[in-house]
Amino acid sequence: MKAKFVNEFMHFERSNDPLVTLQVGRRVQIIKWLDTYEITNYVINDDLTIDVNDDVELNNKNLTKFPDFIKFNNVSGWFACSNNQLTSLVGCPSSVGYSFYCSFNQLTSLVGCPSSVDSNFWCRNNKVQFSEKDVKKLCKVKNDIRV
Repeated sequence: MKAKFVNEFMHFERSNDPLVTLQVGRRVQIIKWLDTYEITNYVINDDLTIDVNDDVELNNKNLTKFPDFIKFNNVSGWFACSNNQLTSLVGCPSSVGYSFYCSFNQLTSLVGCPSSVDSNFWCRNNKVQFSEKDVKKLCKVKNDIRV
């Protein structure tokens, strides 16, 4: 076993399924999920977060949440997850190099949103009407906030 995979087994998550607890195949699960949504130009970090050197387009994918094994870290372009049924932003990137879009979902909280967005942050038409103040509590946005 190569050393880079040893770290994969050091991030334990308790579960009734021993394979989940041992994270057997976690990296494979991540790759399959990214392939399903045609996300390319990515690196899976040692802590199993995902850096993407490109845009991430997840609009209109009928998502209700991101799987527990998906946690984006840095996305250099825009990150779009609008027009889904998302109830949570947990799994979204920590930072976005361009714009972040999460409008037209079922969000009641912005917990899990990026902590920094280098351009725009749009979160209109969700279950809760968010304010600019709500966004600014959690995220440093350099340009436009649309709520």
